[in-house]
Amino acid sequence: MGILVSKRAKPYSLVKEVGNLTLNFHAFGTSCQVKFSAHEDGKRVEIAHEVVSWISHFEERYSRYLPNSWLSEVNRASGIQPVPLEKEDHQILRAASFSFFQSQRSIDPSCLPLTQLWQEAKAKNKVPEEAKITEARDLVNWEKVEYSENEIYLPYPGMGLDFGGFGKEFAVDQVSKILKELDCEDYLIDFGGDIYASGNATERSHWVVGIEVLGGGEKAIYMVNLIDQAIATSGNYHKFFDLNGKRYGHTLDHRTGYPTIFSDLSASVISPSCLKSGILSTTCLLQGVEAGMRMLESEWDAEGCMQSLDSRCISNKFYKYVIHENYR
Repeated sequence: MGILVSKRAKPYSLVKEVGNLTLNFHAFGTSCQVKFSAHEDGKRVEIAHEVVSWISHFEERYSRYLPNSWLSEVNRASGIQPVPLEKEDHQILRAASFSFFQSQRSIDPSCLPLTQLWQEAKAKNKVPEEAKITEARDLVNWEKVEYSENEIYLPYPGMGLDFGGFGKEFAVDQVSKILKELDCEDYLIDFGGDIYASGNATERSHWVVGIEVLGGGEKAIYMVNLIDQAIATSGNYHKFFDLNGKRYGHTLDHRTGYPTIFSDLSASVISPSCLKSGILSTTCLLQGVEAGMRMLESEWDAEGCMQSLDSRCISNKFYKYVIHENYR
């Protein structure tokens, strides 16, 4: 892949630690880190610059919050006219389609009408009227989005795309490709808990990542060994809101038009790509334990665990990644 850079790269810090360097910056509304090894000073700066420039460009083009982004242009043109596509846009659109079908249509990249409706509801502290929910839900259908090699068109006024359901995980995978292009083989990418690890952490050990105990603060229920694998976790236990005496999770279910009801449930998935891990973990959360675990067992290259405050379930080969377990 060609490395796309931004004219206005975001600020970052590069910290030398034992055996590695840590690149720190803020993106996607969260703290991001890239730990990597590079022995030459010039190479270290090059890697940091290329990664942060690509992230800045990605946000400038695909953030729905920026009025001048390509994505905002697409959304403003809904029901009016097609918008031209650049070559790079096909990557994110392929990821959007993958998210939709891999999640068994549970994650819909055209969910912006519902997302905006519930954001307004939170601001007003009032649940939307049922008619408004139905109206917004009827505009959500990724299969109605029309795009070709040269242009994209949202055929109904009010339709809108939001890549927030998979964009961060997609970015993790793209940064991994950038690092490999720059001949960096040993690294760990962590964008707000969406993680990909390659090679070794030190000469004697691979990368080890903890899966948080539900409701347990900093404590990890599992320590897992990642070798050229990604892990992503979804749960409503950190992000939720209250309306009319009911607690809602932050994950929106476009099939019902409502956010998921708050529950003490999380899902963590390990797979070869962060995009797939993120999609599967979110789908597990939306489908519940029984259906979620059935789905995980059907995936030949993914393993995972689901936990509530009083139980946990794991897929058949999950333990091949576990190097330590905390019992409750």
